[in-house]
Amino acid sequence: MAEDPRELSDSSLEPPRGQGSEEEEQFSAVSLADEVCAEEMASDKDISAGTPVTSMQSEPSPLPSPLARRRRPRPPGVPPDAPQEVVRAVDEAIAVGSGSVAGADRLREMVSEAQDELPHTVVDVLLGTMGGEDGLDEIENKTGTGVPPSVMYSSRAAVVAAELLPYLPSGEEPSPRTRMAAGLHTALRSCTRNRAMCSSSGLLAVLLESAEKLLIGTGRTSSWDWTPLLQCIQLLGGHSLSVKDLHSWIGLVKKALGTSWATPLMLGLEKAMGSEEARGPAATFEFDGESSGLLGPSDSRWPFSNGYGFATWIYIESFSDTLSTATAAAAIAAAAAATSGKSSAMSAAAAASALAGHGTTHMPRLFSFLSSDNQGVEAYFHGQFLVVESGGGRGKKASLHFTYAFKPQRWYFVGLEHTNKHGLLGKGDSELRLYIDGSLHQSRPFEFPRISKPLEFCSIGTNPPTIAGLQRGQRQCPLFAEMGPIYIFREPIGPERMSRLASQGGDILPSFGNGAGLPWKAINDHVKNMAEESFTLNHQIGGCLHLLYHPSLLNGRFCPDASPSGSAGTHRRSAEVLGLVHVSSRVRPAESLWALAYGGPMALLPLTISNVQMDSLEPIDQHLSQKLLMMFAV
Repeated sequence: MAEDPRELSDSSLEPPRGQGSEEEEQFSAVSLADEVCAEEMASDKDISAGTPVTSMQSEPSPLPSPLARRRRPRPPGVPPDAPQEVVRAVDEAIAVGSGSVAGADRLREMVSEAQDELPHTVVDVLLGTMGGEDGLDEIENKTGTGVPPSVMYSSRAAVVAAELLPYLPSGEEPSPRTRMAAGLHTALRSCTRNRAMCSSSGLLAVLLESAEKLLIGTGRTSSWDWTPLLQCIQLLGGHSLSVKDLHSWIGLVKKALGTSWATPLMLGLEKAMGSEEARGPAATFEFDGESSGLLGPSDSRWPFSNGYGFATWIYIESFSDTLSTATAAAAIAAAAAATSGKSSAMSAAAAASALAGHGTTHMPRLFSFLSSDNQGVEAYFHGQFLVVESGGGRGKKASLHFTYAFKPQRWYFVGLEHTNKHGLLGKGDSELRLYIDGSLHQSRPFEFPRISKPLEFCSIGTNPPTIAGLQRGQRQCPLFAEMGPIYIFREPIGPERMSRLASQGGDILPSFGNGAGLPWKAINDHVKNMAEESFTLNHQIGGCLHLLYHPSLLNGRFCPDASPSGSAGTHRRSAEVLGLVHVSSRVRPAESLWALAYGGPMALLPLTISNVQMDSLEPIDQHLSQKLLMMFAV
């Protein structure tokens, strides 16, 4: 079985479990050059026992024969005919340690002095090592129904590529510089995981530094189109923008005044401030769409006899579907909407059975609450449409297809509620409600399943692991998405509370019980009202909460339950990590702007320096040393 390339990559540059980067350990422990030496020695012994092995520690060896090149191990994606000298220099440049400086210098010399195809070869090797694509011939995929985004192998390779941009030739297009910038943009745009890895590797600072070198060196006279570079800066800034990087960005705008760079740089900063990623929570679970998910605790009884509720913030990277499947999903959703507000259990169950029951189609799961004999409820995506499927005793199943078409790479607050109103004769009215961004989008009658078995599997982001006798013939359907805090309720909380929960945002970690205390007494009425509303909402939903998992609490392979029973320690209800689940932490651009501005922490300056101008908070120069003034300017 082939190893997951992410297992060999630096996808854990920001490890949520206290582990180091797997890729950095591998590259630092055994470099590609050492592997090549060992491979050469072994192959040479096979060919001729008396053939000497050339040492590669002094000067770069001459280009090997094509046969020898094909036998040497290469990082995934590297062209098999790439010169070994280039591969070795790239390997040294991305390695952590003193060798990286020498490798980077060799790469700069290669691309600066060469006038042939060598710079293009360096670009090919870097893009292959990074796990990216050329980017010049990419096809737009705005429906999310095509090939799913790919996760890059190495963000260190992206950093080296960004450092190399000012030295790459930019003559005849497509030039090596344009190809490198476009390849970086393609990788960054592909998925959030790539942006998170590159952000933690400090790629934004390197891009800004390279942009400054291009501006000072050739920016005022060069005709090179630097739009891909600006798009890379904008994408990374929209994902996470530290105060230091924001300061560098504004400083670059100041240096670019009077050139054609100034206005696009400012517009890029404005777009980063209002980017789609900035709408999401500051900390999120990252589900890779291959093996990841959360497995909640089992329960000795079925906890949802009065209905259930589910709420979270979600950013779907891709639905991993073909166009034909998405078209079929739209047709089924339209047919379900045409049944006068009533779901056709027979037709919906048949469609769900035909498509999901045999495991031939990827239907990523939002959640699965199932008993040991497959009774329970599941919510999954069929194309871009959300489907809720329930299964009771005797194999009875029913499905409801909502008509809302979700878009990939967009943040949503998604809420689901299933009411179960008991009647005098044992039957009552039940309905299923879908909330989008806090508003009730659709409410449909849907029979609540009668389940007498205990809750065995409570999985989020995937269906339960395949076990003998359960889900026979089905495939694992993990979700390729990011999720904020996950709320699971034992009963519906209603439209009003669901709307308030959406307005509260995904950054709040609720506190319950007597330890929560009263809202703090703020002087600002707006802040005081927000604190009081949050406290009131937490108090109201605390009694309905079954489980609450927050990304910031993930520790190792477990995420503790933050609901009242879990936080009080009365029950150990941690969720176990399935596969690889990373936590992405980001700093919103607006927060960095506040921290950098005078209305932010700069307002505390008078507490440290008493002699300031009261209107602008600028220190009065004659009372300060030159060193302190320089620190303030920085």
